[in-house]
Amino acid sequence: MRRPKSKPRSRKKKAIAKGNGKTSPALKERLEAEFAQAVKSAKSYVEDPQRLRELFEEAAKQAASMPKEPFAETWPYFQAMLRLIRAYSQGNYRDVPESTLVVIIAAIIYVVSPLDVIPDALPALGYLDDATVLALAARRARQTLDDFMLWETTAL
Repeated sequence: MRRPKSKPRSRKKKAIAKGNGKTSPALKERLEAEFAQAVKSAKSYVEDPQRLRELFEEAAKQAASMPKEPFAETWPYFQAMLRLIRAYSQGNYRDVPESTLVVIIAAIIYVVSPLDVIPDALPALGYLDDATVLALAARRARQTLDDFMLWETTAL
């Protein structure tokens, strides 16, 4: 028995579904605006350990049910970001530049936010914007995250 042919998708949808990182200029502009808003919000978390702990708890809970595939190699850095903000909020780790901490917190705020550029409920596309934001944050904070992960292995 032959299987029915699936409806062909446009090249743009195929590219997005594969997660090749290409986004339309309008989508990129909206994503940058949303992330800029998250950065403004993130600054208020730096001096408020209780809010930072609450953000960690909410993000960790969400991460447990998120698919890992859209995040590819950034998933370990996402997990490191979560551990870093927990350690920072507990006062256990403070060797992080404030500007880098703000970028990390902003990325976590964006991932947790229900008002994404692309709603997470959309199959195959829903986490594309979250993955993009995390990849950008990981790129900006890579050395800090690597230093933190090294600290984790030697501090125990």
